[in-house]
Amino acid sequence: MDVRVQTGWDNDPAGRIRNLSLSPNAKNSLFPLFEAVMNSIHAVEDRFGKDNLSKGEVSIELHRTESGDMEGFTVSDNGIGFNESNLQSFRRMDSRAKEKIGGKGVGRLVWLKVLDEVRIKSVYDDGSSGRSVSFDFKISNPTDNLTFSPADRSTAGSIIQLTPYKRDYALHIPKKASTITNRLLAHFISYFINISHPKITVCDVDAEIDLFDAFSDSVERDEDYRFNVSVSGASEDFVCHCFLLPKAISDDERSTNALYLGANGRAVKRFDMDGVIGLKAIDNKFAFLGYIESSALDDSVNDTRTDFSLSEDEVESIVDQAKERVKEFLAPELAEIREKQTGIVTALRIEHPRFLSIQGNDVEIAETLHYGTNRKEDIFVEMSRQSLRQYERRKNAFKRSIEKKLPDVEAKAKEYVAELKQESVSSLAEYVMKRKLVLDVFEESLKFKPDTDQESEYEDVLHDIICPLRSTSSDLDYDDHNLWIVDDRLAFYSYFNSDTRMEKQVSDPAHPKDRPDVSIFDLGLGFENEDKSSPITIVEFKRPKIDNYTLEKNPITQVRKYVEDMRKSGEAIKYDGTPIRSIEETTPFMCHIIADVTPRLRDVMKALGNFHRKAGSNTYYSWDSSYSIFIEVSSFKDVLESAKSRNRAFFERIGISV
Repeated sequence: MDVRVQTGWDNDPAGRIRNLSLSPNAKNSLFPLFEAVMNSIHAVEDRFGKDNLSKGEVSIELHRTESGDMEGFTVSDNGIGFNESNLQSFRRMDSRAKEKIGGKGVGRLVWLKVLDEVRIKSVYDDGSSGRSVSFDFKISNPTDNLTFSPADRSTAGSIIQLTPYKRDYALHIPKKASTITNRLLAHFISYFINISHPKITVCDVDAEIDLFDAFSDSVERDEDYRFNVSVSGASEDFVCHCFLLPKAISDDERSTNALYLGANGRAVKRFDMDGVIGLKAIDNKFAFLGYIESSALDDSVNDTRTDFSLSEDEVESIVDQAKERVKEFLAPELAEIREKQTGIVTALRIEHPRFLSIQGNDVEIAETLHYGTNRKEDIFVEMSRQSLRQYERRKNAFKRSIEKKLPDVEAKAKEYVAELKQESVSSLAEYVMKRKLVLDVFEESLKFKPDTDQESEYEDVLHDIICPLRSTSSDLDYDDHNLWIVDDRLAFYSYFNSDTRMEKQVSDPAHPKDRPDVSIFDLGLGFENEDKSSPITIVEFKRPKIDNYTLEKNPITQVRKYVEDMRKSGEAIKYDGTPIRSIEETTPFMCHIIADVTPRLRDVMKALGNFHRKAGSNTYYSWDSSYSIFIEVSSFKDVLESAKSRNRAFFERIGISV
């Protein structure tokens, strides 16, 4: 028995459409519309010619549900219509009818990916008279319900009803006519740079928008740039059309700056330019839009016009070349960015002098920054990276010289040592600068007005500047406090308490709830030992402007009470009970009292001890040999002036005034 085998392709439209890559999202929901508009433009070109596109008209009607949601479109044109040749091509899978103008013959298949059917009506001139044709485009039959009838050939054109969308796609159609208009503007950008173009109108329930009027009115400025890129071993010509437009013109909801690679008059691939130019919106109202076209792009676009067959390196080369033209076009706006970046670099180098070691002046450093690096924190990180890289380069160059026994080892050694010296000097300068800033804040806080309600808080504010309240060395590092304001020797002490209960400082105190403002139990970093003669320091703050001291209630009696409790306890402990050191009867105490030296406080000092006044200041001191207590009483102003005086030479050295 003979078996007949059919040869050749057996088309499967349903499978072909199913395999089209077009997931439901805001961008893809408009692809059927783009395809219909593109077909209408081609129909206009076929009827009137490319030089007479202005005779063409394309109308886009938006369809909404009763609730106002979008459900599809109707696209009408006065093009050549579905004549016999076009209808035959329409019925052919992967038609080559538009091959010369970039048509892949599959665009209409996208319609059936998004809709169950598309109703088509058309009038065309058959050479002797006019004819009307209508049919339903379906997967099962591309020309279902096909009918012909006589018609007036002067009314040639087509009506494509892209409604209703499948629900999954309809949900993603933009709700606003202005958004759809902007997407159409972005997608067909190449047609807007031509002098001759068809009239394209978007019609909503209560609005009619002429796309080309909208585009022309919105262009702030535009310019074309030409460049060459090697594609498949040959040098190809490219044109980058640059526009400054309202920021709403974009192909997505972000309304950001974008660069498009286009083919055969349509945008295909989008590249975000925000990171390149460092601007989300230019002057808060404009965005950059660029369109690149070339015959090389026309020849390499895929069948769904969503990508190119070019290699990643080739696409990257094209985009990189275009980016340079974008920067040239936006030179005025980018100059403003550089100016702002330079200002931040300058401020950071003042606030953090270690950045002075980075080679180059402020402008040169700013020039190395990405345009998108605009925040102070990001620029700080980038400058830190530059500082480290510069240091590592010199260190590695020195190491290589040694390893290879190169003759320049001596020069490399000097260069490396110079870098270390510069890094050290910069770090020291930054430390000094931070001290200056702290003193500025401290001085500002001294602007106290006694007739306000600040009195109850003022002591805590000043205390917190010098050493954060309710903290210990377990909470803070030595460089987190500013005890050096009181005494430079306190800058590197390794264990202290700030506004902490006595029961957390010594073993079994007589008054466990008492809170010395600041207490310091050891010598400092690098000097810890078991020497019982090492002094213990207490700092006590008193609210400014008060003068109600008595012989019973005053800061001198208060610190003596703290000393007595600590000595009776005999042991200093950490917050968790771990012993720090023993406290003997002979252990010396250094007590700093910071308070306004008022008449009553002077009377108390006169009655309680032999206090002496330091020349040229309002600071008093006394040594009580019986109790091994040194007490110093200073006003807040004197503490500030003393700190300024001690640091003045450092401030002047790095060029800042006190």
